[in-house]
Amino acid sequence: MIAENFDKIYKAFRLQIYRHIFSILGKRESTLSAADYFTVETIYLLGNPTITEFARILSISQPNATYRIKSLIEKGYVVKRETEKKNTFRLAVTDRFLRYYHEDMGYGNFIFKELSERLSEEELLKVDEIFQNFIRQIEMDQGETKSC
Repeated sequence: MIAENFDKIYKAFRLQIYRHIFSILGKRESTLSAADYFTVETIYLLGNPTITEFARILSISQPNATYRIKSLIEKGYVVKRETEKKNTFRLAVTDRFLRYYHEDMGYGNFIFKELSERLSEEELLKVDEIFQNFIRQIEMDQGETKSC
């Protein structure tokens, strides 16, 4: 029962998010495809990774990652920033992407508002407790990933 309910919620959220992203992409210039959007968002969410870190997290080859990054650099959504180590770069998103992203983040605020309006204070506290448990687990998992 809980697995089925979770699956329904998960699918509904994903469909809503995709609908929202495609509506944003449709309103803007067509230089950023959905695959590009998800790629550059991954860079943003990772917090300035190297190309190697980016490839490892997504389980893609280094040449594939390099190709994707090069395309996003040419389109003006990603830049390489030099580090103290020679021949090492960190990836960063540009303001051009952030304009997309901040428009997209409005959907997260919408979901939170919907939850706040539909749930009681007690239910929201329980949801927050569940979220905190998930966050702790995610942080533990990320620590294991970084040490690999």
